[in-house]
Amino acid sequence: MKLAISERDKFLLCLVGSLLLVFLAYYFGFRNFSDRTSALESEISTLQVKYNDLKDKSDNIPKYKQDTENYNRIFEGGLAGYDSGFSQKATLMFTTELEAELGVWVRTVSMPDAALVYTFGNVVSSNPSANGAKVYSTDMKGYKKTVTYSYECDYDTFKELLAYILDYDTVYTIDTVSCSYNEDDELMSGNIMISQYAITGSDRDYYESDIDSIDLGTENLFVSESNPNRVIEAADEFGLMTNYDIALSLSSESSDLSSVVLGRRGYSSSQVSANTNDNVPVVINLSGENGEYTISYSVGDKQYPAADKTLVDLSFNPGRSLDLMVFSSERESDNDKSGASVTINNESDMTLNIKVVNDDSSNPRFKVESVNGAVRYYR
Repeated sequence: MKLAISERDKFLLCLVGSLLLVFLAYYFGFRNFSDRTSALESEISTLQVKYNDLKDKSDNIPKYKQDTENYNRIFEGGLAGYDSGFSQKATLMFTTELEAELGVWVRTVSMPDAALVYTFGNVVSSNPSANGAKVYSTDMKGYKKTVTYSYECDYDTFKELLAYILDYDTVYTIDTVSCSYNEDDELMSGNIMISQYAITGSDRDYYESDIDSIDLGTENLFVSESNPNRVIEAADEFGLMTNYDIALSLSSESSDLSSVVLGRRGYSSSQVSANTNDNVPVVINLSGENGEYTISYSVGDKQYPAADKTLVDLSFNPGRSLDLMVFSSERESDNDKSGASVTINNESDMTLNIKVVNDDSSNPRFKVESVNGAVRYYR
């Protein structure tokens, strides 16, 4: 018996086969392509967000570099206010200065060992992608040394004592003060506890104090100091990065700071500045002798003290050395012309030590126009 398939059955078989092919094509083909397309679109969206973020950061690279340079300069300026170590010799020198310059009678001094109060580098990033990693690594540590003095002086000297400690060229704080007044001899006496802070580590070398009253021989056998006007280069023997009296900041006109800022350390009211893409004339005047010194200066047409503030006290105490610290920066481009042409008039009996850091090697921002008096440059 011969089996025959009708035309109707053939049509149904073809229809079923076609539907099966369409189903298989959708199930194994189109659906996979659709899922892959959705995954790629999601990945593209994620990568586009990252690209936009990186593009913005790439466009701001010059600004980030300039901001980093400015913040490093601000950090170095703040760090310079802290000494780089302690010694009993330095404490005794400080005590001797108190007695010699103010006339305070220091009866007793207690000098316990320094204590560690802060370890740098323990700041953890708040960025989730950093997974709790530390923001930076350093070997710097902060120490505190507390010294207690038993003193005796008159009332005016007592006020000068407090001001002297708080205005000293490295960071001191007054923790406690006790005092009593004797009406018979008009003297005050009591105890004062002060703390000195220091940051050690990294490249912060500690420079031991020199005792000027003891002749230790010639400082440099190969350099004659008979001519006080001679300008020489020498290694930083005083630690100017951590112990300066006057600061000069030089940067580009487009930075967050004014291009030229000059002032005494610790006295924000003494700052004068100019912001221009050109060399600014800077004049520094120093005078005095035997521990009594005065200072005035100008940046362009701005001067300290201002012409309408004739009652401003120009006197200051530089300590064992008279130091100018120049915080400069590299030029951003050939169009960056900002800088300072400096004139120094040093009529004091001290040598002005000058240290310049981070200046542009090919086209320095710091330029000395003229020098009158004893000046020494440090690398």
